[in-house]
Amino acid sequence: MMKRHTGFLGAIALVIPTLAVAQAETAVLSVVNVSSQPTGCHVGLRLTNNLPYPIDMFVFDIAAYTEQDVVFEELSVSFLGVKPTLNQYQKVRVSGITCDKVTRLKIHGGDRCRMGPYARMSFDRGECLKKVNVEESGLISISK
Repeated sequence: MMKRHTGFLGAIALVIPTLAVAQAETAVLSVVNVSSQPTGCHVGLRLTNNLPYPIDMFVFDIAAYTEQDVVFEELSVSFLGVKPTLNQYQKVRVSGITCDKVTRLKIHGGDRCRMGPYARMSFDRGECLKKVNVEESGLISISK
Protein backbone atom coordinates (compact mmCIF):
# COMPACT_ATOMS: atom_id res chain seq x y z
CA MET A 1 0.00 0.00 0.00
CA MET A 2 1.34 3.40 -0.96
CA LYS A 3 1.39 6.26 1.57
CA ARG A 4 0.03 9.53 0.18
CA HIS A 5 1.32 12.92 1.37
CA THR A 6 -1.19 15.74 1.24
CA GLY A 7 1.30 18.61 1.42
CA PHE A 8 0.58 22.19 2.42
CA LEU A 9 -2.29 22.84 0.00
CA GLY A 10 -3.93 19.55 0.89
CA ALA A 11 -3.73 20.42 4.57
CA ILE A 12 -5.31 23.83 3.90
CA ALA A 13 -8.15 22.16 1.99
CA LEU A 14 -8.84 19.97 5.02
CA VAL A 15 -8.96 22.99 7.37
CA ILE A 16 -11.16 25.30 5.26
CA PRO A 17 -14.39 23.24 5.59
CA THR A 18 -13.84 23.17 9.38
CA LEU A 19 -13.58 26.99 9.45
CA ALA A 20 -16.72 27.33 7.33
CA VAL A 21 -18.66 25.11 9.74
CA ALA A 22 -17.40 27.13 12.73
CA GLN A 23 -18.50 30.40 11.05
CA ALA A 24 -21.89 28.88 10.21
CA GLU A 25 -22.49 28.06 13.88
CA THR A 26 -22.05 31.62 15.14
CA ALA A 27 -23.84 34.91 14.90
CA VAL A 28 -21.78 37.59 13.14
CA LEU A 29 -21.59 41.18 14.36
CA SER A 30 -20.34 43.66 11.77
CA VAL A 31 -19.97 47.42 11.45
CA VAL A 32 -22.16 48.71 8.61
CA ASN A 33 -21.54 52.46 8.81
CA VAL A 34 -19.87 55.13 10.94
CA SER A 35 -20.72 58.82 10.90
CA SER A 36 -19.72 61.81 12.99
CA GLN A 37 -22.61 64.04 14.02
CA PRO A 38 -22.66 67.21 16.14
CA THR A 39 -24.06 65.09 18.99
CA GLY A 40 -21.49 62.29 18.75
CA CYS A 41 -20.26 59.29 16.80
CA HIS A 42 -22.97 57.08 15.29
CA VAL A 43 -22.06 53.45 14.58
CA GLY A 44 -24.37 51.13 12.66
CA LEU A 45 -24.11 47.46 13.64
CA ARG A 46 -25.59 44.39 11.97
CA LEU A 47 -26.07 41.04 13.70
CA THR A 48 -26.46 38.13 11.28
CA ASN A 49 -27.87 34.95 12.79
CA ASN A 50 -26.05 31.88 11.43
CA LEU A 51 -27.14 29.81 14.42
CA PRO A 52 -29.63 26.94 14.03
CA TYR A 53 -32.07 28.69 16.40
CA PRO A 54 -33.60 32.17 16.74
CA ILE A 55 -31.98 34.89 18.81
CA ASP A 56 -34.92 36.06 20.92
CA MET A 57 -32.81 38.62 22.82
CA PHE A 58 -29.13 39.50 22.89
CA VAL A 59 -27.79 42.57 24.72
CA PHE A 60 -24.15 43.50 24.09
CA ASP A 61 -22.11 45.96 26.11
CA ILE A 62 -19.78 48.21 24.13
CA ALA A 63 -16.85 50.20 25.51
CA ALA A 64 -15.74 53.19 23.41
CA TYR A 65 -12.07 54.03 23.89
CA THR A 66 -10.17 57.24 23.17
CA GLU A 67 -6.45 57.85 22.89
CA GLN A 68 -4.28 56.52 25.71
CA ASP A 69 -6.77 53.61 25.90
CA VAL A 70 -9.24 55.50 28.11
CA VAL A 71 -12.85 54.25 28.25
CA PHE A 72 -14.89 57.28 27.17
CA GLU A 73 -18.35 55.71 27.36
CA GLU A 74 -20.07 52.38 28.04
CA LEU A 75 -23.05 51.58 25.82
CA SER A 76 -25.51 48.73 25.38
CA VAL A 77 -27.22 47.56 22.22
CA SER A 78 -30.07 45.04 21.97
CA PHE A 79 -30.95 42.71 19.15
CA LEU A 80 -34.40 41.13 19.39
CA GLY A 81 -36.18 38.44 17.37
CA VAL A 82 -33.47 37.59 14.82
CA LYS A 83 -34.49 34.39 13.06
CA PRO A 84 -31.91 31.96 11.63
CA THR A 85 -30.35 33.18 8.35
CA LEU A 86 -31.66 36.73 8.89
CA ASN A 87 -30.01 39.85 10.28
CA GLN A 88 -30.91 42.98 12.22
CA TYR A 89 -29.47 46.50 12.15
CA GLN A 90 -29.04 48.71 15.24
CA LYS A 91 -27.33 52.04 15.70
CA VAL A 92 -25.37 53.13 18.77
CA ARG A 93 -24.20 56.65 19.59
CA VAL A 94 -21.08 57.62 21.48
CA SER A 95 -22.19 60.97 22.90
CA GLY A 96 -20.07 64.10 22.94
CA ILE A 97 -17.17 62.92 20.78
CA THR A 98 -16.57 62.66 17.04
CA CYS A 99 -15.66 59.35 15.42
CA ASP A 100 -12.07 60.37 14.69
CA LYS A 101 -11.51 60.60 18.47
CA VAL A 102 -12.81 57.04 19.08
CA THR A 103 -9.78 54.76 18.77
CA ARG A 104 -11.63 51.46 19.20
CA LEU A 105 -14.81 49.71 20.30
CA LYS A 106 -14.76 46.61 22.49
CA ILE A 107 -17.74 44.25 22.61
CA HIS A 108 -18.14 42.53 25.97
CA GLY A 109 -20.77 41.24 28.35
CA GLY A 110 -23.53 39.69 26.32
CA ASP A 111 -24.71 37.67 29.32
CA ARG A 112 -28.25 39.02 28.89
CA CYS A 113 -29.42 36.71 26.17
CA ARG A 114 -32.23 34.34 25.29
CA MET A 115 -31.43 32.06 22.39
CA GLY A 116 -31.41 28.31 21.89
CA PRO A 117 -30.02 26.65 25.02
CA TYR A 118 -29.24 29.95 26.78
CA ALA A 119 -31.62 31.50 29.29
CA ARG A 120 -32.39 35.18 29.87
CA MET A 121 -29.55 35.66 32.34
CA SER A 122 -26.76 33.21 31.64
CA PHE A 123 -24.98 32.10 34.78
CA ASP A 124 -22.02 30.91 32.75
CA ARG A 125 -20.42 34.28 32.04
CA GLY A 126 -19.30 34.70 28.46
CA GLU A 127 -21.15 31.67 27.07
CA CYS A 128 -23.53 33.74 24.93
CA LEU A 129 -20.73 35.96 23.62
CA LYS A 130 -18.80 32.86 22.51
CA LYS A 131 -21.56 32.37 19.93
CA VAL A 132 -20.72 35.71 18.27
CA ASN A 133 -17.95 36.39 15.79
CA VAL A 134 -17.03 40.10 15.56
CA GLU A 135 -15.87 40.98 12.04
CA GLU A 136 -12.97 43.34 11.58
CA SER A 137 -13.93 46.67 10.06
CA GLY A 138 -12.13 49.21 7.95
CA LEU A 139 -14.49 51.87 9.31
CA ILE A 140 -13.62 51.66 13.01
CA SER A 141 -11.57 49.27 15.13
CA ILE A 142 -13.87 46.73 16.83
CA SER A 143 -13.19 43.50 18.72
CA LYS A 144 -14.36 41.23 21.55
